[in-house]
Amino acid sequence: MQRSRLGAVREYVESPGRVLDAGCGWTSLPGSIRDYVGCDRDPVVLAEVRRRFPAVPFFDWDFTRVEAPEALRQRGPFDRILLLAVLEHVANPGEVLARLASLLCSSGELVLTTPHPSGHALLDLGARLGLLSRHAHEEHEALLGKKQLEETGRSAGLSMRTYRRFLLGLNQLAVFGRYNS
Repeated sequence: MQRSRLGAVREYVESPGRVLDAGCGWTSLPGSIRDYVGCDRDPVVLAEVRRRFPAVPFFDWDFTRVEAPEALRQRGPFDRILLLAVLEHVANPGEVLARLASLLCSSGELVLTTPHPSGHALLDLGARLGLLSRHAHEEHEALLGKKQLEETGRSAGLSMRTYRRFLLGLNQLAVFGRYNS
């Protein structure tokens, strides 16, 4: 699934510019993005990605609860913010998108992937069979469809520029930009 997700966003991560990977997790992206900054709230994850990529800045930031740390703000604004397989895990998606949007440059894009609601039963089955992470599945707050993603983006001052489904329609890619750009 991770390979498919990265394939869906490839054109956005290969474009030049400063990239913030929000909720970066066990990422391999710093090896392929020149101007990369990562953030996560898990200290174990941060310790490991910092060990693997010692020259890359990684920030401890729980963007579901607080504004960006000043040291991260000073790294911006960002041309692109990635939010890959994260939005389904947050209780306050509009607040999260607004916090992240505040770090975008005027022509920047917020690129997100999230499971599509139509795949809920399959995700549940995959988690019960151990094919997918049970822990991650149990942390799902909500699966938003296209219309809900558009509304959530709009509440954060963003407009949806691109939308498509991938992985047999079970996942979706949405790209947002600011209204004023």
